[in-house]
Amino acid sequence: MKKYVLLLPELVILILSFLWFIDNYCVASIINYYALSAAVVMMLQMVFKFKLVGVVMTLIITLFSFYIFLAVLSEFNDYPVVHFEALKLLVIGLYFCFLGFMAAAIMAHKYLFKSIDKYYFSFI
Repeated sequence: MKKYVLLLPELVILILSFLWFIDNYCVASIINYYALSAAVVMMLQMVFKFKLVGVVMTLIITLFSFYIFLAVLSEFNDYPVVHFEALKLLVIGLYFCFLGFMAAAIMAHKYLFKSIDKYYFSFI
């Protein structure tokens, strides 16, 4: 069970990147290579579990989630009055930011702290 729970962050990022790719392709008929490469990297990460790739993806996901958080707040402040559409934008945007931050936190625990403890105390 714990093995499947630790795969959740990669699965969440994989689903979000596929949704991002499908949205760009269906709406504007544009192939989004960033979303496609994020999906491929997450699929490879789920299979091979490279520590360096996990740490780099954790950093990228954290920075991207922070960027999206600031973008959501900026768009929310563009509304002159707070109404249903503004609140919907804020709630859904913050939900996706929260998903990204939680996925990055779990991946940081898995690839940074767990591996340090295992190898640092291996001589005992």
